[in-house]
Amino acid sequence: MTSARPGELSVRRFSDGLAVAAVCIFVLLAAYRIELPGPYYDELYFVNAALGVPDNTFIDKRLGPLPVLQSPYMGALKAWSYAPIFRLFGVSALTMRLPAILLGALTLLIFYRALRDSVGYAWAAIVVWIMAVDPANLFPSRLDWGPTVLTHFFQAVIFALWFSYRDKSRLWKIVLICISAGLGFFDRFNFVWLLSAFAIGVSLCYPDSLKNLWALTPRFIRWVAIILALVVLGIMLSLILPLLLNVPHPTRPPITNLQLKWRGLVDALSGAAVAYFIFESAAGIVRFASYWLILVDGFLALACLFLPMSNALARANRKNGLFCFLIGFLIFVQIVITPQAGGPHHYLMVFPWPLLALAFLGKSVYTQLTTKNLRHLGGLVFGSAAVCLFVVNVHNSAVYLSHFRTNPYYNHRWSPEIYSLSRYINEHGFEAKSIICADWGLQTQLQALAPEKLRPRIHEYWPAFIQLGEQDQDKQTATLNYFFPEGKTLVITFGASKETFPETRRNFLAALAKHPELKSTLLKEFWYAGDKIYEVYEIDRPPEVSQSVMSDVKFNDPTQRKQ
Repeated sequence: MTSARPGELSVRRFSDGLAVAAVCIFVLLAAYRIELPGPYYDELYFVNAALGVPDNTFIDKRLGPLPVLQSPYMGALKAWSYAPIFRLFGVSALTMRLPAILLGALTLLIFYRALRDSVGYAWAAIVVWIMAVDPANLFPSRLDWGPTVLTHFFQAVIFALWFSYRDKSRLWKIVLICISAGLGFFDRFNFVWLLSAFAIGVSLCYPDSLKNLWALTPRFIRWVAIILALVVLGIMLSLILPLLLNVPHPTRPPITNLQLKWRGLVDALSGAAVAYFIFESAAGIVRFASYWLILVDGFLALACLFLPMSNALARANRKNGLFCFLIGFLIFVQIVITPQAGGPHHYLMVFPWPLLALAFLGKSVYTQLTTKNLRHLGGLVFGSAAVCLFVVNVHNSAVYLSHFRTNPYYNHRWSPEIYSLSRYINEHGFEAKSIICADWGLQTQLQALAPEKLRPRIHEYWPAFIQLGEQDQDKQTATLNYFFPEGKTLVITFGASKETFPETRRNFLAALAKHPELKSTLLKEFWYAGDKIYEVYEIDRPPEVSQSVMSDVKFNDPTQRKQ
């Protein structure tokens, strides 16, 4: 035994070094040309609140001056976290994206720490390497438009604390699990998918731990916990149920077809969905690995349920694997039955449960095989599976990174040309009384990248421009008088065929043609890779035009509209 300890210690140190190296590779890959693509509208959802709320954009609820909810389904936790960063270093691609990447790296280390005592140091290091180069982890962590980084962080914390509690029961670990669950839910309400799946998984897979927790907890604390749990459940239901009924996605119908949602899950876990979202092309992305990963998980789960296991460690990992498989399955079921769910950032909540299930179930079968002198066969099978996953992930991530180096084409809402537009607006914006974004997908970028004194002048009026063509002459005139008071106003639109809502640009140009008192000039066009992405117009209302109609018409300020 004494001779084995130094060797075991060296294996542990080597595995720890491999895990740290994987995390460093993750940071380097995720931060490669960090300014690309251009910041996306939803990626900057939190910036207004983090900057001290220059206007009410993306503020749904406040506690005094403090923003609490950015929307009916998202808290201001990310905004609070970034406020000191922006105060010290300003807003840029680096300050927006690097903190999320570093938090993603910390999440990998937490998963490694949680895995190594169950599946062993070597297996844990292999899993972390596969996760570190997984495009479903790399690029959502880099861009975090979901957002998904805090979601994955809190799920890793809950996962690690629960396994630590199973190893050594301490009440403070349960308290930290509850705090992490509350913060994850506050960050975004669909974290409830994980919480409900986790609660069901624990009840089915670890009833012994629940019984021990109940027996070891003093009676007074039990009743306090029950009362708090009921209160929290009531609050969560009161927040979630109205959203399920009243908040459809603004740009697409809800997806309810099971086959489409299954394909969405496979595409999201392979990275194809995110690639198409950013580059409008998933060419070169290998999709089959995520499909076969889930299929193999299902096969192993069934095999482990019916395979007699004499080894205690194999039985423990079988239970852990079934727990992870069940969590991933239940999260997907909740996505299927939620009408508003269907984006890649929703499906990414299933990550990395299929991989964790494979690690635990594979380790269980491997341990059982070693008792039957089939060690080399098990090593060959599971080693090949790990190599296959790693190679496919490296390939898919390389396809992503090649876009940043050689392919200039991006979805126009991710276009790097936003930096040129922002510089132009920052230089000329003070010459205008206001800067109007006439379509969805422009305001958050320009406001975030603008100097502090310019931000209050940047407004998003796309809902009003959609309705402009349906208004009668008097109402349309009143609307235009509100938008374009005496003096100069800048209006920003996407180029033709790039509009999010085609009515916005069409109604804007038609209204200008009907109102000759508004002198319009196309100041500048912004092109990227041969595509016209943006147009900037100057609207000049001479002082001799009467504005008396403005005092007679009550107009609801579109800046108060919640997204």
